[in-house]
Amino acid sequence: MSFEESRPVVDRRAQRLTIIAMYTILIGAALLALVPFYWMIMSSFKPLNEILTIPVWLIPQHPTTDNYSSLLVETQFARSMVNSLIVAGANVATQVLLCSMAGFAFAKYRFRGKALLFTMVLGTVMIPASVQLVPNYIVMGKLRMLDTWWPLIIPNAANAFGIFWMRQYMLSQPDELLDAARIDGSSEFGIFWRIVLPLARPGIGALALFVFTTSWNEFLQPLVYLRSEELYTVQLMISSIFRVRFQQNFHLLMSASVLAIIPMTILFVSMQRQFIAGLTLGSVKE
Repeated sequence: MSFEESRPVVDRRAQRLTIIAMYTILIGAALLALVPFYWMIMSSFKPLNEILTIPVWLIPQHPTTDNYSSLLVETQFARSMVNSLIVAGANVATQVLLCSMAGFAFAKYRFRGKALLFTMVLGTVMIPASVQLVPNYIVMGKLRMLDTWWPLIIPNAANAFGIFWMRQYMLSQPDELLDAARIDGSSEFGIFWRIVLPLARPGIGALALFVFTTSWNEFLQPLVYLRSEELYTVQLMISSIFRVRFQQNFHLLMSASVLAIIPMTILFVSMQRQFIAGLTLGSVKE
C-alpha cells in the first residue's frame, strides 16, 4: 500500500479517536454536573440520620416519603409554589406582550429618534438590579404596594433584554408580508396580532422560558418587598425553612429543592424545540 492510499485510513482513524475523546469529555462533564442533582434527589428520600452518617450512602438504606409529607404539612411550601407560579405567569404574560410590541415597533417602524431611544433602552442593561431596588422600593411604598406581588411584576413588565430579543427576532420577518396585509386593509394591531406574533412563536417561546426561569429563581426582590409568609415565593420559603424552622433538618430542605425544580424541568422539556429554534433563527444582523 502506497503512502497516498494509507493516508485516508490514518485520517479516518484520527477523526474517530477525536470524536471518541470529545464524547468522553462531554459525557464526563454531564455526569459531573448531574452529581449534585442526584445527591439532592436521593437525600430527599433519606432520614436525617442517613444524610449525616459517614460513610456516605449513595442509595437510601431506608427510603421514605415522610420528608415530603412533613414539608407539605408543617410548612406553607405548597402555597409558596402556587405563589411563584402566579408571579412567574404574570411576568411571562406582561413581558412577552409588552416586549413583543416594543420589539415590533423598533424592528419595523421608522420614526424620529428611533436610534437614540433604542440606545437608551439598551443603556438600562448597565444599571444593576440591586441599584434599582431602592428607588423601586420608595415608589412602591408611595403607591402602597409593599407586601404584595405587584413590586415583583410591574418593574419588570418591559425590560431591555426582552425588547432587544424580540426586535432582533422580528428583523428576520419580511416587510413584504406586512405590506401585503396593509394592502388587504388590516390594521397595525391586526398585523401584529395575526401575522407577527404567530411568526415569532419560537422567539416568544424562548423569551417566555427565560422570563419564567428568572422569575422562579428570584430571591432578592421577594426578600425586599414581601413580609407576610402567605405571600412568600418558593425561593423565599426555602430560605425561611433553612434559616428559622429547620436549621438541621436537611432532609426537608432537599425535599423542598426537588419540588422547586419540577416546574422548570417540565417547562423546559415541553418547550425545548421552541427554545432552540428561538436561539438559532433569531440571530440576524441588521
